[in-house]
Amino acid sequence: MFESAAELASKLRAARYIVDPVTLSVVFLATQMRKPLLIEGPPGCGKTELAYAVAEAANAQVERLQCYAGITEDKAIGRFDEALQKLFLETQSENLTKDWNGIRQRLHTLDFFAEGPLLRCLHHRERPCVLLIDEIDKVDQGFEAQAFKRSASCFGLGRYLYYFTGTWVDLDERKRPKSVPQLAGWATPAGWREGLRPRCAAEVKSQSSAANGSGNEHSGQSAVEKLLREIEGMEQVIGKRMYRGILKSVARVWNPKEIQDKAIQEKVLTHMQAAERGLRRAEAARDKTGLATFARILGSLRLSSLDQVDNLKTLEEIVVTLEKTRVS
Repeated sequence: MFESAAELASKLRAARYIVDPVTLSVVFLATQMRKPLLIEGPPGCGKTELAYAVAEAANAQVERLQCYAGITEDKAIGRFDEALQKLFLETQSENLTKDWNGIRQRLHTLDFFAEGPLLRCLHHRERPCVLLIDEIDKVDQGFEAQAFKRSASCFGLGRYLYYFTGTWVDLDERKRPKSVPQLAGWATPAGWREGLRPRCAAEVKSQSSAANGSGNEHSGQSAVEKLLREIEGMEQVIGKRMYRGILKSVARVWNPKEIQDKAIQEKVLTHMQAAERGLRRAEAARDKTGLATFARILGSLRLSSLDQVDNLKTLEEIVVTLEKTRVS
């Protein structure tokens, strides 16, 4: 696209864009490597204009995806024009019974698809296209999740990420991480280029079983699996909020399958069983004190129901207050 950084600088000047040496080098390397650029900065610093200037310098077209909260795949990729499909069916009413398969196949071609900027960018053939994704930080989690899944699929990461166990990071009072966990070798560019790859949970478990033999290992695994089933069964008993709260506070995981230590599994189960007893005591005290008193006590804790309780300390406070009120 550009033979040298000097040529790029000259063409950017012709496009009336003043660029500093660092930005010039980054843009030139990105064009040579055919890699995307992530640009951040305050409003008005020239982020969007850089994309248009590079496009003009490369004699390319620009497709712009303007992101915002609530954007959907229809806006980014496109969707079928149902009105146009319906109109086509009406014009082909005489041929519906003769060639329905052919008509149905044509209905799902790009002739009836309203393309979004992402798809239009892929279909540019006559000259290059610059895809400008503006304010990508404003998209919501649903859109991010879909984009992440597709990216993982394109790069072959799916089988690793679906089994990948998370790393717990403690946050301070301002919700900032207290420490930064060290990346595994495979997660670094150098490690990935060297061929390092993560092992999914199933592979780790299989290798561990082979190394430890099959004697007492089976009995140990059965005990762990039994504990896991008991823990998972408690979600219906104590409610999702309390279930997740105990997992987070006791084991620092979101999924009980990530708990490797049997002692921690037993501790989690003990806390959940205590929560079950506490909920029963709270319900019994509620029936005796009345709903009005119960609602007042929950309101003092900024709760509307027991389902919102996510820790044993709050549950204990509710039970003690209810039982004291009943006695008095």
